[in-house]
Amino acid sequence: MSRVGERGKRSGGKRERTRAILIAAALDVVGEKGFTAASLEEIAKRAGMTRGAIYSNFAGRGELLLAAMGSKGLTLSSIRPVDSSLRAQLRAVADALIAALPRAQGESKFLAEFQLYALADPDLRRDIAAGYAAAFGEAANELAGRFGSKLAMAPKPLAVVIQSLALGLMCQYLLTPEEVSDEVVIAAFEALAAGVVETRR
Repeated sequence: MSRVGERGKRSGGKRERTRAILIAAALDVVGEKGFTAASLEEIAKRAGMTRGAIYSNFAGRGELLLAAMGSKGLTLSSIRPVDSSLRAQLRAVADALIAALPRAQGESKFLAEFQLYALADPDLRRDIAAGYAAAFGEAANELAGRFGSKLAMAPKPLAVVIQSLALGLMCQYLLTPEEVSDEVVIAAFEALAAGVVETRR
């Protein structure tokens, strides 16, 4: 039996609790029926709410499904440069990816279905693209502010490369986990750091 209501009871204001309940309901429905058949009516019913509650908390179905995806804890935080080298920052990304890979393996079916559904749904793809564009812009600004004069490539393409490397390693891990060891992940990001930082002579 679903325990949506119980899972939704967490700290935070009423809006945060409502969003948590709706996300939990969306995950329940998707788990039972798949992304395509997960209607807003069914999600609202599972949450004990109305469709209006969904639209009061999310722009639409796409945003709700993206929030459900994000709740799985499989996304990596964007680079937020502190007083350290780019190599240290990329090592932190590698460590975060290493920590996320076992969780991703446990959610491989969910991840695969989400990717396939997103490719087939133009509205969801647009929402995903907008989210990535914002994240790439934010990461680019941070990279430029901290490392701009030292980078051998423009900050925004670098942000895209970092995301693509992490996503590619995660996808490969789901197929061949024995090949994507911690050492491989670390070596990949160290090689990236070595390649994008200009050496001053």
